Amino acid sequence: MPLWLLLALIVPLMLAAVNMIDKLVVERHVHTTLLYPFYVGIMEMLIATSVLATLFLTGIESANWSVIAGAIGMGSLRGLGLIFLVSALRLEQVSRVVAIWFLNPILVVGMAVVFLSESVSDLAIVAIVMASLGAGIVSWTGGESARKFMAPKVIALALFSALAWASANILTKQFVEDAPFWQFNFGSRVGFGMVMLILVLSSEVRRDVRTGWRSRPLWALFFLAEVIVTISLPLYYVAIKLGPVSLVSAVGAIQPLTVLIYSIGLALLFPATFGGWIARGKGKLVPQLIGTLVLAAGVSIVSVQ
Repeated sequence: MPLWLLLALIVPLMLAAVNMIDKLVVERHVHTTLLYPFYVGIMEMLIATSVLATLFLTGIESANWSVIAGAIGMGSLRGLGLIFLVSALRLEQVSRVVAIWFLNPILVVGMAVVFLSESVSDLAIVAIVMASLGAGIVSWTGGESARKFMAPKVIALALFSALAWASANILTKQFVEDAPFWQFNFGSRVGFGMVMLILVLSSEVRRDVRTGWRSRPLWALFFLAEVIVTISLPLYYVAIKLGPVSLVSAVGAIQPLTVLIYSIGLALLFPATFGGWIARGKGKLVPQLIGTLVLAAGVSIVSVQ
């Protein structure tokens, strides 16, 4: 197996684990949903500071500040996307929210046509329909609310998150696609962290931040997520440097399916704790699995076009 393919497979497995941690934190370990991304913002700014030190050591005078500014914009959009995502995770099963959120590559295609004058093949159009159909099936099979469809608020939050992430990808392609890793990493983390720190304006965040830091389980999960994300970034960077970026992106489409598999595994191993993370009965779980597979296939096809 080529190294780039191995890395491309590892990254979505890691990011799916982060999705699971995000759900666990906002559902069980914080009273205020926005407290979690606020803590993420603090950590991102600390990491950005260490990256800045690396830039100084490697010669910051050679840094491309226009590229760093573009990366800050990209990071800000992804930070906004995370706020929407964790808000949706608080209300619904993680496997369903991530599936809807993973429509962001489809949104990228539409935005690329409008803003970058790119063309779309007939196969890509079919794939877009497939992905949309898969997302519809996932939302139709019902969730924690016991409705036939996911709550409109949850769908809207997941789609807003996907739109913010898609906008960040367009910005990346337009301004920072070929940026040196450390400059890109610094700018994106600064933008990501700044958006999160603005959450301190929320009275609920200011109230809970005084007590939230005392929770050992919260900080253990928080640091675990940060470690996974920090490791996954250079792995993904190496994967796209060694292999075709379209195929690396296509492999990444296994993330929503991986989240569903993780959810099923946890529900079977720890039913008392995670039983509500999957739909009960084959009549709901099987359609969700089929919808996730159709969505993943559609996203994969779009990625290689």
